[in-house]
This record gives sequence, structure tokens and C-alpha cells, in this order.
Amino acid sequence: MQSVKFKAVESLSYDNSYGTIKEENNIELSVEIGIKDDGDGWFELYDIESGGDEWYAEGGLWFDGKTLTDYDGVFALPKCIEDKLEELGYDLSEL
Repeated sequence: MQSVKFKAVESLSYDNSYGTIKEENNIELSVEIGIKDDGDGWFELYDIESGGDEWYAEGGLWFDGKTLTDYDGVFALPKCIEDKLEELGYDLSEL
């Protein structure tokens, strides 16, 4: 299993079918991405300031070889996760 932990700064929003509930810019996040040997993976992120009380997300990642084919848990995969996956050699062109 491959796991990588890092910090990132993102702008995030909570949205539902009624619209945007909360938005915040320049949030310092702790991020972890894990990819198991069978090709499935996961991610978790939370804001460092509140320890995840204000901002928290987790979800699944599904790969076909080195291509990310699906994800779950958030409406849009945060840019810091996309960037890290690409840095690790994964293809995100199917998203």
C-alpha cells in the first residue's frame, strides 16, 4: 500500500441542492491519500486550525492501472488531491 501525507492550502465550500452553505478561502489542510495494492484508494482531508471540526472530507478513489476512473465522498475532488495524484504518476483524464 502506498500512502502519502501532506499539507495544502485550498478554498472550500459546502454545497447542497439549495446552494452554497459555507465558503472559505485559504484554508490550511492536512491531507492523506492512500492507494492499496489492488488499485482501490481513499483520501482524507481536514482543516488544521480546528482539527477537522470546521472542514472535513473523506472518500474513495478507484483506479484502472494508473488511471483514476472514479471517486466518491465529495462533489468535486479538491485540486490539491488532483495535483498530488498527477505528481505520483496517475492519469486523471477520465474524470
